[in-house]
Amino acid sequence: GLSPRPTLPRFMSHYGHTTVSGFRAPGRECSIDPGEPHNSTWSGLLPQKFYSNPVYSCKIFLGGVPWDVTEVSLVQAFSPFGNIRIEWPGKEQSPSPPKGYVYIVFDQERNVSSLLSQCSQSNGAYYFKISSRRMRSKEVQIIPWVLEDSNFIKNPKQKLDPQKTVFVGALHGMLNADILQKIFNDLFGGVVYAGIDTDKHKYPIGSGRVTFSSIRSYMKAVSAAYVEIKCQQIKKKVQVDPYLEDALCSSCLLKQGPYFCRDLMCFKYFCRHCWEAAHSLELLRSHKPLMRNTRAGGGPATRPTISLTPNVGILDSSILS
Repeated sequence: GLSPRPTLPRFMSHYGHTTVSGFRAPGRECSIDPGEPHNSTWSGLLPQKFYSNPVYSCKIFLGGVPWDVTEVSLVQAFSPFGNIRIEWPGKEQSPSPPKGYVYIVFDQERNVSSLLSQCSQSNGAYYFKISSRRMRSKEVQIIPWVLEDSNFIKNPKQKLDPQKTVFVGALHGMLNADILQKIFNDLFGGVVYAGIDTDKHKYPIGSGRVTFSSIRSYMKAVSAAYVEIKCQQIKKKVQVDPYLEDALCSSCLLKQGPYFCRDLMCFKYFCRHCWEAAHSLELLRSHKPLMRNTRAGGGPATRPTISLTPNVGILDSSILS
């Protein structure tokens, strides 16, 4: 189930909260100028982490898999390490599974440790050789996940503010919470929490959250809209959006506001009626709504539903289909 939600944020209730030159933080008296467009490119070396007794997710990612690989050949290659189940991404939507990558789920965590002990390593990445009908001893990348890498928190006693939290999407599998914190802290400053969203196997699903200590850092990140990561191991552009909650429409304060406008001219929640009324203006017509997934579905969605757990050091994420 979902964790308890914090008090709903009092996002801006009037257009007058925003000016061309500054942003008025929700529920605050002062205007905050996010400043000049921020450099959203981070380059450097990903810090290597050394574990004494790592506990892994039972799920691993295989990249660079031969295009003609079969489930039978994968079972033959990996069953010596334990019973496995194959997850083909998108297989439900398409009769032919995507080429080049696949997930494997082991019965037990220790099976992953056994596999990694037989892998070769390069620049912190694991590689294992498998064969298919047309390719012999093809080296594929193994991306495991250490459970403690899902959360970074600066101070376990610190209350985390959803109004200073951003959603981060399109994350690479090698980006853990510590690295996410370092990248966002280097670029925008003031990071107090970073979390990676995971599935039922506690394996990353490609999204996360970052919480800042100040509205200024938060607005720098939101204004950037994306962060480009360039380093030896990966080159990746990740999206940055405001973290969305269940909230009332900021205009009428009567109906639920499932639509959020991230443009700084609005930067608030809308019900359908108020969205259409406000964005009928030529100046605002190009704005696009952000939405959260809901259990009932029905409508566009940009990210999984994620709950911030108040007054605790760890955030709980709930993925709803």
